[in-house]
Amino acid sequence: GEGGELPGFKVSEYIAANRHTTPGVGLISPPPHHDIYSIEDLAQLIHDLKNAQPTGEVSVKLVSEVGVGVVAAGVAKALSDHITVSGHDGGTGAAAWTGVKGAGLPWELGIAEKR
Repeated sequence: GEGGELPGFKVSEYIAANRHTTPGVGLISPPPHHDIYSIEDLAQLIHDLKNAQPTGEVSVKLVSEVGVGVVAAGVAKALSDHITVSGHDGGTGAAAWTGVKGAGLPWELGIAEKR
């Protein structure tokens, strides 16, 4: 699907420092994870995050689409603390209008498949 876009005017000094970039320059939001190609890769990332911050919680956000139930089952088996299913009406707060209005399915269908 279409990734979110964080416009440059929203990239403050604080955000830029956390994202290792330049203030005022537009970004992809959230940043892509070029190291995740499988559910096993995601499970490893969840494991690593929990080891790095044992008191922290890991949340995984999925898009409501056909097959989200299988992906959600894999995320649950990877021991994510929370799973969010975002519907076709947005979710990042930074998505382009075409992505908000033309991508994904209603969240209710995603939740039904996830259960």
